[in-house]
Amino acid sequence: MSRFRIGLSVATGMSVLSLALSAGTTAGAVAPPVEAVRAAPPAVGSTAAPSLAASYRTTRLTNGNGGQCLDADLGTIGGNGTRVQLWGCNGWSNQTWIWTPAPGQPVGYYKIQTEKNYRCLDADLGTINGNGTKVQLWDCNGWDNQIWIWNGTTLQTLKNNRVLDADANTIPRDGTRVQLWDRNGWDNQRWIFN
Repeated sequence: MSRFRIGLSVATGMSVLSLALSAGTTAGAVAPPVEAVRAAPPAVGSTAAPSLAASYRTTRLTNGNGGQCLDADLGTIGGNGTRVQLWGCNGWSNQTWIWTPAPGQPVGYYKIQTEKNYRCLDADLGTINGNGTKVQLWDCNGWDNQIWIWNGTTLQTLKNNRVLDADANTIPRDGTRVQLWDRNGWDNQRWIFN
C-alpha cells in the first residue's frame, strides 16, 4: 500500500518555510519526523541531549575498512528480513538512515530506519545468541534487538551488547555481509559519517 505524507511548517519573522514529502511507504511503516540533518547523531555520553521529536538523517554511513556504505538490499527490500550489507556509496534512499532517539533511553540510544521503506535495523532474534547474528530490516517494534547504542564509532545492540560488524573476509566486495560480533576494535566494526 502506498501512502503520501506531506508536512508543512510556516512561521513569521526570521523562520523559513519548509515542506517535506514522502511517498511509497509500506503498510505498517511510519516515517519519522526529521527535524535535523546532521553529520552524526549525538553519541553516548554526549552533553547535547536531543529531543525525542528530533531525528537525524544520515546519507553516508561508511565502514572503516573499505569505505563502503551501509545498504539495505534492493533485491529483498519489499518485506521483513531485508538483507543489510555493504555496497558502494550511491546516495540512494536504501543507503539513507533515519536515527530517532529511543524513548526512555539515555542519549546515544537510537531506533534506526532506512529511508527507503522506514523499516528498522534489526538483529535477528533467531541467531542473536552468538557471533554472526544476522542483521536485517524488520517492521519497527521497539524491542531491544532494534535499539542501537552509538558511541561515536561503533553501533552496539541493546539486546546482546555485540556490535555491528562487516564480514572482514569479503570486504570490500559489494554485498559484504553485515552482522553482530563481539567487539574487537578492528576497522570493520568502525562506522564513519562522511
